[in-house]
Amino acid sequence: MINLKLIQKRNPQEPEAAPRFYASALHDVRIDLDDLATSVANRCSLRRADVHGVLVALMDIIPDELVNGKIVSLGDLGSFFVNVKSEGAITEEEFMPSMVTGSNIRYRPTKELRKKLRMIDLSLVS
Repeated sequence: MINLKLIQKRNPQEPEAAPRFYASALHDVRIDLDDLATSVANRCSLRRADVHGVLVALMDIIPDELVNGKIVSLGDLGSFFVNVKSEGAITEEEFMPSMVTGSNIRYRPTKELRKKLRMIDLSLVS
């Protein structure tokens, strides 16, 4: 179950409008690499130290692959990829690499994971 709290915000596109309340997920616990390694080790024949080593290597490999322009798929979990932002050019010939204004990492869950997330139990915390 995911706990929710209400946050009052103004719409930046309508600054004169009254603020509205929006749901925000409460994340009270962070699962770290050691916790993940322990959970995985409990579900397979590998030791926690072995799983930890694999996860650390994965954290080294994913950024390298993203920087090389690859999409990194983690099976049923989804994919990571790099997205870039740029200024527009009227023609292809006028576009210059300096017109790229930034980049970020995007995550795209699989359809199966999105389906599971739609079935989450929610609870409003006061």
